[in-house]
Amino acid sequence: MSRALILKEWREHRVSWLLLNLLLGVVLFLLLMAQKDIDDKGSLFALLQVPAVFLSTVGALFVGHRLVVREYGQRTQLFLEALPLSRPRILATKLVLGAAVLLLPLAAFLLYLWSRARAHEDVTARFLLLLSLRAATPVLLGWSFFALAGLLGRYRNPLYIFLFIAAVTVDHVTELDLSKTGPFALLGTDFAFERQRLPWDDLLACWALTAVVVALCFGLLLYRDGTLTELFSQKMSHREKVFIACLISGSMMASTLLGRAKDREPFALHEAEQTRVKESAVQVASGVGFPRERARALSERLARELLALSDYLGLERLPAMAVLPIRELDADVFQRAKLEKADGIVVRANLSAPDFDERAFEAFLFREVLIHVSEGVVLREERQWLLDGFTTWWAHRSGQAERLPARAAVASREGFDARSWLTTRERLGPCLSGALAARGIQALHTRLGESSFQALMRHTLARPSGTGLWGYWTEPRLASLLREQDGFSEEELLQRWSEALRENRETHAKELQRVAGMTPSLSLVAESAETFRLEHTLQAVEGQTLPARYALLHHKLEPFENEVVTHEFSRQDTVPSASGTRLPLGLARGDRWLFVVQVESETLGCPIRLLAERKEIR
Repeated sequence: MSRALILKEWREHRVSWLLLNLLLGVVLFLLLMAQKDIDDKGSLFALLQVPAVFLSTVGALFVGHRLVVREYGQRTQLFLEALPLSRPRILATKLVLGAAVLLLPLAAFLLYLWSRARAHEDVTARFLLLLSLRAATPVLLGWSFFALAGLLGRYRNPLYIFLFIAAVTVDHVTELDLSKTGPFALLGTDFAFERQRLPWDDLLACWALTAVVVALCFGLLLYRDGTLTELFSQKMSHREKVFIACLISGSMMASTLLGRAKDREPFALHEAEQTRVKESAVQVASGVGFPRERARALSERLARELLALSDYLGLERLPAMAVLPIRELDADVFQRAKLEKADGIVVRANLSAPDFDERAFEAFLFREVLIHVSEGVVLREERQWLLDGFTTWWAHRSGQAERLPARAAVASREGFDARSWLTTRERLGPCLSGALAARGIQALHTRLGESSFQALMRHTLARPSGTGLWGYWTEPRLASLLREQDGFSEEELLQRWSEALRENRETHAKELQRVAGMTPSLSLVAESAETFRLEHTLQAVEGQTLPARYALLHHKLEPFENEVVTHEFSRQDTVPSASGTRLPLGLARGDRWLFVVQVESETLGCPIRLLAERKEIR
């Protein structure tokens, strides 16, 4: 009888099923035709995210409407229930059939990607299993949810609205990042690159939620001999419409009030020098080697600069800021503290160091201010170069900008990609990457002129449309904003940027030659089956002189940590030696580390990273 039921569903819905696969095929064809985008993703298997998202949302909604909503809305399930078929069997058949309809094209596309990638990529059975679990789990969860919504009949649309309001409220009111939990995490940025670790927490959460939703489906169907689902399939009365409208309005009002309640008291630093700027205060504490007079002068200077920045970008408010001196940090390392119960920005720096760079510290502080004001929206990777470049350019606009061309020349010696700015920042460090981005900002400023440039910066850095998924969807894109400026394009910007960098490299060819003459190297030496040691050297080509010292920075990586900030590195300073130097730290098989070799440059006034490499110990 189940076979006959499946044939009935096939005869009734085969045209719709073919249309769904045709639409998915068109989407995938267009995706595969974009060969440039495929190369940028780094792995061909990253394309599997698109059908997984499509099938778990649009596909599941469509199949749920055909197999469940349409069936109960037109009362055709009453005919099936008159046959010698139990309600659980009918529902189980629909659930299995819907899952098969959604998972078969996903499996077919995975096999296609495997056939293309195996010639030039190491594809193991474990990796394919990981991809299958991470892609199929959200699809099954989406299908079970839309099947349950279909059984709710006239209440399914209010359910969608309530869930949307709840998601927006959670995204704005709490610190929970929905993009890093459950099905969103399974289809996250590491989707095509994780080859060993099973994300059990997210998988088990999705499986448990899927089981609960399926149990609710059977519960609705069996409650009072199925009369509940029959009642839900009927049209909504006028009284129900009014009641649900009131509930939705109340939920939106509660969400707004909760968003206002999220505001925390500004951070207050007692016994510190304070200077008011708008409705906030810049607080600078004194300490050993940093007397109150210097603290007062720094607070006044920062307040003037921040006031000018807020007026230029049109910032309506500024957060409370506190600066703490600490002698344990290097002069070029700045650290921001995380506040649990207060609002504001608290940073630490070695303010009393002889080589402390006020301009670099101001650029760091301006960057943190824009991140705080935008609630992190400016950290989107496609606009991070704008954030780094503008803050560096602004900090140096009134003086000491003569070092920026030399820094930009060294930073651009190996090329760069503004669309992969996190990789560029890691390879160059904050000082050189800021100078590199500042040259792009200067090229943009020269091309647009002051008024258009200021308007563009306000749109991209100071007026974000929101946070979370809604903010990502509605925020202005740089390419579209540039096209509004007399047809200016990203390609023209990159051309002008590259031309400015080429001139910088010609002017500072001697410094480039000195940097190119230093060759760092890292080598792993096995000490046992599971442990290794790291040996590093810095050598010079013939005719070049090595610096007196160089530094090896190292940090143990968590799974898929996007960026390692400077103060998180451990540091080993050493003298160049032909025999190499050993890192006094044991390395275990399977661990992942970020190693950086850098030298200090008096000419540039900042460290030069000669090597930045992520290594998996194996």
